[in-house]
Amino acid sequence: LDDAAAAAGAARPGAVDLPAAAWSHFVEDNGLSEFISRTLDDASLGLRRKSERIRERVLAARLAPESETGRAVAAAAASCPCLILGEDATLRAEDSARALSAVKEAWAASWGPGPLGARLRAGRGADFTGRTRLARAPKADVSGLLFSRDPGSGRRRVLVEASAGGFDAVVAGDAAADRWALDFRSGRALEFVAGSPGGKPLLTPARLARLARLGRALDAWRGGAVEAAFSFDGGDLVVHHARPLEPPRPPQPLDDPFTPRPAPEELNVKPVR
Repeated sequence: LDDAAAAAGAARPGAVDLPAAAWSHFVEDNGLSEFISRTLDDASLGLRRKSERIRERVLAARLAPESETGRAVAAAAASCPCLILGEDATLRAEDSARALSAVKEAWAASWGPGPLGARLRAGRGADFTGRTRLARAPKADVSGLLFSRDPGSGRRRVLVEASAGGFDAVVAGDAAADRWALDFRSGRALEFVAGSPGGKPLLTPARLARLARLGRALDAWRGGAVEAAFSFDGGDLVVHHARPLEPPRPPQPLDDPFTPRPAPEELNVKPVR
């Protein structure tokens, strides 16, 4: 990711990676391995119920400050306030105590129905490494999310959502956001929806062109659609994280035998006279 961002003229925030064994130590300390395996193998549970049970157990587990993983989190959180960058969630931590709970929340997010379902379809349901970074929360005048392809259709166009201020507003999800659809090659704005009526666009055409370039670089790096979080601080473009997006599923045909059909009496169709 660092090389792909640099190729697009963007930077990465200063960050510290948790040790590779942090998740496995957490699992071992709380006896979660057998519980996760048993839950994933339980054919009586659907995906959402499996996800719910595992996430509840992860959040209820203890991540003690004196444990090996707890000490690693405290050391990495020395520069708080910081951002906890998990594989499927980004959270803010003001101090080391909050960082401990945020790391658990980031891990629990990777057992949500979406990430868990993707791993199960790939035949690696329990294969979760818990990669987590603690990054210094940078100053920024505009922050947002970038999608290198349309998540709904898979079309090659860059979608951008941007809010004023730092990345905290994006994480919280409570800030008004401007939205653009950009040409994949040129970065030219194809569509624009203002976050507030009559508001001035937060991003200039030059900044949009830089984001389109970043989208192309990340798309080439991953070989497919990517979601990335970014911030602008003056002339500096910073990439916080980048995650692959699942390709949109093709619509099921009407005669698909696995598609549930309503009972005739539920259709309320009046007879023709």
